[in-house]
Amino acid sequence: MKVFKIIEIPLSIFFIVLAVLLYKSTGSFPESSQATTVIYIKVLAIALFILGVLQFIFTITAKNESLKKLFEDPKRFFTLIVLLIIYVVSIGRIGFNVSTVVFLIISIFFMGYKNRVKNIIISICITVFVYVLFHEMFKISLPEGLFF
Repeated sequence: MKVFKIIEIPLSIFFIVLAVLLYKSTGSFPESSQATTVIYIKVLAIALFILGVLQFIFTITAKNESLKKLFEDPKRFFTLIVLLIIYVVSIGRIGFNVSTVVFLIISIFFMGYKNRVKNIIISICITVFVYVLFHEMFKISLPEGLFF
């Protein structure tokens, strides 16, 4: 078993257990928050559970070359960390929508996916999905900036 699988398997199990505990914890919330906060937390817990299971399955069945490349090249890893820090800082200044699209385009390209049109479309779709989910469905305000 490769070292990456040794790391990923317990990590995915941890997230699966965390999702179950998070979902179960909503039962103790007060009645006043059952229609709002609890729904939000349950959706997050279900999403975390599904992603944890998928990660577990992918780890068991497939070679994870992108993770291997990331750990083999520490410069790439730390560059992604710097990009993430810049993204977090820029959200407050230029807003969630613009920052997220730009961050996703740059990080997807940096990870080796060179098709610019596809990267832009994927970045915009992810940003729109997150915006609709949080702003429209959950009524959670996202940081606004110069443009949106």
